[in-house]
Amino acid sequence: MSLANKTMNKTIKKKNHGFSLIEVLLAITLFTAFTAGVFALALDTLQRDSSDKLKNEALSYAEEGLEAARNIRDKNFLLLTNGDHGLQFLNDNWIFIAAPEIINDFYERTIFIEDVYRDSNGNIADNGSYDPETKKIKSEIVWYEKGFIPKSVSLSSYFTDWTGDDWIQTTCVEFNAGTFENTETEITVAPPTDNCAIKLGLIEEQSDVLVSANIGEHARDIFVEGNYAYAATNKTQEGLTIIDISNPQNPSIIKNLDLGGKGKYVTKSGNYLYMGVEKSTKGLAIIDVSNPANAYVVKSLNVGAEGNQPDVVGNYVYMGIDSENSGFKIINVTNKSNPSVTSSLNVEGEVNTVRVVGSYAYIGTDKDQKGFRVINISNPQSPSIVATLNVGDDVNAMEINGPFAFIGTEESENQNTLQVINIASPTQPSIITSLNVGQEIQDLVAYGDYLYAAIDDNHAGLAAINISNPTQPTLAYTMDVMGKATGIDTDGSYIYITTDVNNHGVVIVGTTVTGTAESGIFTGTAFDTGSEDTRYNFIAWDSTQVPGGSVTFQIRTASTLQGLNNATWVGNDGTGSTFYTISRTPIVLDLNRSGSRYAQFKMYIESDGTTSPQVENVRINYTP
Repeated sequence: MSLANKTMNKTIKKKNHGFSLIEVLLAITLFTAFTAGVFALALDTLQRDSSDKLKNEALSYAEEGLEAARNIRDKNFLLLTNGDHGLQFLNDNWIFIAAPEIINDFYERTIFIEDVYRDSNGNIADNGSYDPETKKIKSEIVWYEKGFIPKSVSLSSYFTDWTGDDWIQTTCVEFNAGTFENTETEITVAPPTDNCAIKLGLIEEQSDVLVSANIGEHARDIFVEGNYAYAATNKTQEGLTIIDISNPQNPSIIKNLDLGGKGKYVTKSGNYLYMGVEKSTKGLAIIDVSNPANAYVVKSLNVGAEGNQPDVVGNYVYMGIDSENSGFKIINVTNKSNPSVTSSLNVEGEVNTVRVVGSYAYIGTDKDQKGFRVINISNPQSPSIVATLNVGDDVNAMEINGPFAFIGTEESENQNTLQVINIASPTQPSIITSLNVGQEIQDLVAYGDYLYAAIDDNHAGLAAINISNPTQPTLAYTMDVMGKATGIDTDGSYIYITTDVNNHGVVIVGTTVTGTAESGIFTGTAFDTGSEDTRYNFIAWDSTQVPGGSVTFQIRTASTLQGLNNATWVGNDGTGSTFYTISRTPIVLDLNRSGSRYAQFKMYIESDGTTSPQVENVRINYTP
């Protein structure tokens, strides 16, 4: 081999050796990069797996939070109180603790509870009507990834109160079955039908006799208007006495007027008095009282018998007289100095009292079987009887108040001398109820919520009757007016009463003084849950509060109805010294109770003596 070829071969061997080292270095570099990528990828995968694991674990804790809240709900819905709560599992029960709750020194769990509202369609909305039976629950888990990156998951749900039954008291029938102490029911707006509320009772007090006026004779009837009282007196020459009452504490007689007979009844229209007179030839007297001090008789009219009570509407006087054949008269008084009888009607008895409303005259007669009659007077020249009602006795007095006629009768066998008649349909009157006011009623007058009756009783001549609910009148009180009362009227501030006592012919008393009881109790009826294992969840009520007023409750339970009477009333800590003061409060029973099948509530109401709280309904939620 030549020298040149040897030299070339060595050169080639050297070059081949150098290329192999570069390849190795490159390979090492590529391998390192690949290995690093694989490691990074593996590390990222591990980190993602760890993050997902934490998130999944957090979701599990969030789910557990909802289940724990649901468990608490099932025990007592009222334990789901608004706010932020932690959870603790204690004695096999979940309970709420302060938030946040720390789990495994890593997670923070908070249970958020808030109220729910519904729109007019009943759908859950941001605002609208509050739904006390539903709560929104959110279970939130918070943790810090790598110790500083905040992460969180949450789950939400709506929980409803479905576990308990309700015993509700809200209607008049339900409340009226209870026991009242200075409390009473009041009808409220439906629904439900027959809706009622409980409130403190009305305090009704009589006023003292203010003064009596000696008119020289006893009087039979009285009419009051403005500064004057007009009394029909039992004197032949002075059948009318006019009294100045501008100062009710010091009344003074300003005129005695001869009617040609004794005065029996009196009413007024405009500047004229119309009086029934005890004289057959002068039964109606028309008196001009435009100047009461100089009053004079315009006309005395022969109506065929003694005149009884008249009523005046427009140009007609509708009058009862002491006649068996034509006891009802309609008299045209367009010309006061020349009145004329328009028509007469035989009502089969004497007509004692007349009241006119619209096209009808309501009359009271001396016939037991036909004591109350209704006459159509739409045509004054041809009146006709359209209804007759047997009220059991003679009718002496009548007062019309809306669709009700209050009538006073002679003393009947059952003593109920006040009767209430429904005249909403004048041709079909019906008796609604009756009331015992003591003795025979001689006259009636209504003002506001009260009906005042002149009573034929020496020691209880005045009866005040509460007619705020006309279908259920109640006797507020009776009062001694120093003699038997014969007639009555009121100006709203005072009651003016005529009596059968000469030196106390007119007695003036104040109207009823009313107020609200300062405290009272209502005890509901006993309730049978049907189970000895009854669990009581909560007591709730809807009430209208007033300044200075309060409503509180106590509850008692027993294993038997008889045992309930001896059970202890307890409040919200299970003792007799506490009360339920907040609606929807969990019920705590007496530890010494005999059982829990039967339950009863007692309501305590306080007021400032002016206005009363009202309780619309009471609800006890229980699980039998």
